Amino acid sequence: MLKQLEAMAVERAKASQPGPSDGIGPQQKDSKELWEQFNSTPLFMNSLPEDAEQNETLMALQSLIYDGTQEEIAENFKNQGNEAFKDGPKRYKDAIGFYTQGIDAKANDDALNSVLFSNRAAVNLELGNYRRTLNDCASALKFNPANVKAYYRSAKACLALDKYEEALDCCERGLLHDPQNKALVAEKGKVVKKMAERDEKQRRQREREALKKQQEERIKAAIELRGIRLITNAPKIDPDTEEVTKTAPHPLADEHRVRFDAGSDQLVWPVLFLYPEYHDSDLITQFYEDDTFAAHLAEMFAEPPQWDAKREYNPDTLEMYFETRMTEEEIKRNPKEAHPRLLKIGRDMKLIEVLSHPDFRVVDGVPTFFVVAGGSAFAKAFRKSYKKKTPK
Repeated sequence: MLKQLEAMAVERAKASQPGPSDGIGPQQKDSKELWEQFNSTPLFMNSLPEDAEQNETLMALQSLIYDGTQEEIAENFKNQGNEAFKDGPKRYKDAIGFYTQGIDAKANDDALNSVLFSNRAAVNLELGNYRRTLNDCASALKFNPANVKAYYRSAKACLALDKYEEALDCCERGLLHDPQNKALVAEKGKVVKKMAERDEKQRRQREREALKKQQEERIKAAIELRGIRLITNAPKIDPDTEEVTKTAPHPLADEHRVRFDAGSDQLVWPVLFLYPEYHDSDLITQFYEDDTFAAHLAEMFAEPPQWDAKREYNPDTLEMYFETRMTEEEIKRNPKEAHPRLLKIGRDMKLIEVLSHPDFRVVDGVPTFFVVAGGSAFAKAFRKSYKKKTPK
């Protein structure tokens, strides 16, 4: 009955095309127009007009789509879904709708139900709905554990989700039912290749992490051997309120770290020079612990910096200082010494000599020093500002 009505609908659509008597001349409608006209046939309408309930003929024709056994209804929707799927992406949504209606028919046919779920999985796979694909394949396999296409589509969805072990399992289960299936064999090859690439990547990552850990342990041992003291988020004490607060992490801590130079057997530090008079700074990314401050100052101030309008920053007369810091535990034990002091550094001193000084602390992995013009008014005021910071 349905086949006859389909044929009648197609003939009706063709017959309605204008002919010579219309005054337009003979012409052929394209497939899109023919399909739209076909869908206007009551039996195949996607939606009913508002007065459908009053149109007994229309309602009767629409009801014919659900005429027959549950298996016939499901089969019809399966075929419509297949046709929609073949039409390409523009009709994928229709295909899913048809397959869903076929599933909802609840046919008493396991093979047919398995195909309906598997076909809907195919559409979801094309749409990138991988979770829905896996759900549909699982349902398909419940009805028919030998549905090779369901295993294949499950494998592809798992591979797209980077679930390599699951994808391989799907391939192997499918090949148990059809060992020569070319699509499954090819898919298994893709999965095995992806797994090998992942394993190699993980191996290299483990090697990098192991090397990094080894280097960090070596640096830690070298720092402890040299008696260098480290502080993270060094606390500060307010000279007026005596309140102790922690500072924010050093902005350069993540980008620049101390490293061990195997060739020279030295620690190489990122060192920050601060110029408080001009609110400027310089970062020396590779300051070897045996380097002197004078050597770096001579190189950095060989030419006067743009901000030194007074030309006072002569490398031979510059003064360097560091600010003492204490940990929170040290502050609690000796609050009278909690306020930072300013200690002068000899220009010919090596970095290691300062870093290992009992009062020096490396804050967040970046040694920091103040540089001022020796004998300048600012230098005197700067030193004086620290003398005011005494406990009450």
